[in-house]
Amino acid sequence: MVVLNKKENYRKIRGRVEKVLSKSYAEIKGLTGEFVDYLRRSSGKRLRAVLLYTTGKILGADEEDLFKLGAAIELVHSASLFHDDIIDEANERRGITAAHRVFGIEEAIILGDLLYIKSIGIATKFNNVELIDSIAKGVAGMIAGEMDESLNLFRYDLSEEDYFRIIKGKTASLFSLSCYLPSVLLRETKLREILKNYGNLFGTAFQILDDIADIVMEEKKLGKPVLSDLREGKLTLPYIYYIENGGKFSPEIKDFFEKKGKMDFYKLKKELIMSGSINRALLKMEEILSEARATIKESIPSSVWKDTLFEATELRRIYGI
Repeated sequence: MVVLNKKENYRKIRGRVEKVLSKSYAEIKGLTGEFVDYLRRSSGKRLRAVLLYTTGKILGADEEDLFKLGAAIELVHSASLFHDDIIDEANERRGITAAHRVFGIEEAIILGDLLYIKSIGIATKFNNVELIDSIAKGVAGMIAGEMDESLNLFRYDLSEEDYFRIIKGKTASLFSLSCYLPSVLLRETKLREILKNYGNLFGTAFQILDDIADIVMEEKKLGKPVLSDLREGKLTLPYIYYIENGGKFSPEIKDFFEKKGKMDFYKLKKELIMSGSINRALLKMEEILSEARATIKESIPSSVWKDTLFEATELRRIYGI
């Protein structure tokens, strides 16, 4: 039975993680009902927790421990989103009003901080120093990636190398942590680097797809304005390829970045879709996912959980792009 195809299994994992999260929210002093309600309404797919559970089952970890660790990872992810939305001055996240627009900037920052601390609190209960150290290093890598991105906003000359460095920090580091954390829990070392590498590759591909979605998906489904990344000064992979190929809107993008010139985002969206830059980015994503599959093909014994890791790499099917 494969997790990402069988809705009952996915619901089971997500439901159990949500129970741990609800308990965690209740334990945070000062977290009133309106904050808790918002956290529940703004929950995402919990994909990081699902991957953590899957790699944990491959290694034979205790199920309850995996639900707790999955919750810790999702707390980190939620905290990072609250802070990201403040930096990006975003109005919406997942189709609902961003936390700082609902509660205020100071409150959203504090809420994110509380979630970070609570994730460490969950980890301390395992009495495993290496586990805490791994989470701390993973979070540090993620924050460093976010800082890297912030320092490179509105850079028209951002290279493909720059782009991959940024997303490996801000996105792939947490996916990588999710995949190898069960091995730290069990003090297992044989598969640790393999799972870490799989998570890094998966997270890199995931971010490419997310950046493509920002261009090709409809505003209503995205829950944010068309071409939000570009509006925020983020030159993602499709734009890098478009500019590299001398796309006709390239001068307008440069003018928008350097002089805040006018930009017809809807015309640019149509041009990007027709240009081939998105297909090129999709091919790059598939190349990375193929590498992720190769990483685990021979090194991990056959099981339904290994099948789940393979199936997880079918990102275009899962997300409908």
